[in-house]
Amino acid sequence: MTIVPIGNLKLQEARGGISSQYVEELVSILQEQIRYMIERCLEALLKEDVDRCLERGWYERRKRGKRGKVRQRCNRCLSHERQRFRRNGHYQRYLNTQWGRLRISVPQVKCACGGNVSLNFRAFRPRQRMWDDFGLEVQTDYGRGMSYRQIKADWDERLGGSVGLRTLNRRVLMTSMDGIPLIELKKGEVPPIVRVDGIWMTVMFPTGEIKKDRLGRNRSTKQAKKVPILAAQGVWPLTGRTTLLAWMRADSEDTLAWQTFLEKLYEAGITPENGLALLVADGSTGFRAAYENRFWMVPLQRCVFHKLRNISGALRIPAGLKRQAAQEYRTQFIRQAASIWQAHDATEARLIYAAFCKQWLPTQPKAIAALSRDFDDTLTFYDIQSWAAARDQFWPPHLLRTTSPLERLFREFRRRFRNAILFHSEAGILAATTQLAFRFS
Repeated sequence: MTIVPIGNLKLQEARGGISSQYVEELVSILQEQIRYMIERCLEALLKEDVDRCLERGWYERRKRGKRGKVRQRCNRCLSHERQRFRRNGHYQRYLNTQWGRLRISVPQVKCACGGNVSLNFRAFRPRQRMWDDFGLEVQTDYGRGMSYRQIKADWDERLGGSVGLRTLNRRVLMTSMDGIPLIELKKGEVPPIVRVDGIWMTVMFPTGEIKKDRLGRNRSTKQAKKVPILAAQGVWPLTGRTTLLAWMRADSEDTLAWQTFLEKLYEAGITPENGLALLVADGSTGFRAAYENRFWMVPLQRCVFHKLRNISGALRIPAGLKRQAAQEYRTQFIRQAASIWQAHDATEARLIYAAFCKQWLPTQPKAIAALSRDFDDTLTFYDIQSWAAARDQFWPPHLLRTTSPLERLFREFRRRFRNAILFHSEAGILAATTQLAFRFS
């Protein structure tokens, strides 16, 4: 038989093994002991704040002739004189935290006139019911894709009470940012490769009109609109490390939006002088124009993944093929096209490209046209590999020729946005994007 002492309690293990009831009881008592320890730690911090204010501990006399003023003041006589203040017991208050609901004894201070002295404690703010860790937990749950009602159900069970949906919404919106703030990067800190792309989502924007609902209340009307999030991902090819550098909510993927975003990157020090060697992007016309305005001196790699997707969209399946045969036809065509960028060097890739075009041009002119458009930009990674090899470095081609890793990161964004269906405010989409962005930066 095993006896485990926990505080003033003892758990006695039943013979024949640990039962589920025993484990539940053990977890419950451990949680209670953890809350007890946190309560005592917070109370010690509160006592320290009072000692610092009064410059004396419990049962210590005031030092005569030593007068001084403190930031705290009496609510009645408005005095700041430390010598007039004294301790006046404690009062009980509750604080909701990630460990549960805590009951804390808060020290009080009185003035010689009989008034109460307002104290600003470092551990929490006046009338604060939810501790700061609660807000961080809520923001983390929201970033993982949980809805407000799911978060509420979890916290109601944890705290043994009811958490308002408005409280959760306010906590989440506190984190909203219009893009990750970039620190200024210096030479040696800038990633050699930067991937850029955009992801679209639906947001409700006010139209400026006011209408009455069925209860006669004035409500502002909203209209759904799709807007993009522009993102940049840094890549260090020698180690394979990637990180999300920056993002920005835009109204479209036009030249002005991309120009603004690229200016942010340039101002943050992401420049060829500091080590930027390659930009990887899709075939957006808006990006191409902005790139030529700001980063024209940096080689541009046209994303092979987007190129193959465009070829697949332009492919015409021969009439008469059944579903499975049509799928095999498409798969064979795309795999043969992908072999172009698996060549050893650019010269071999162009030979495979010429043979591929000669074979398929009579039957698939639209697909060949999609392949030929900006084809030279899809081979830029071969030049970058040669440039790195001249410096005794090997840069893997899969890190250079596509934005697919950034697309895989966007899967988390899409999953979160799909669960929400749409966002009813711009602050909501910014908060959700901020939570996701900080997970991958």
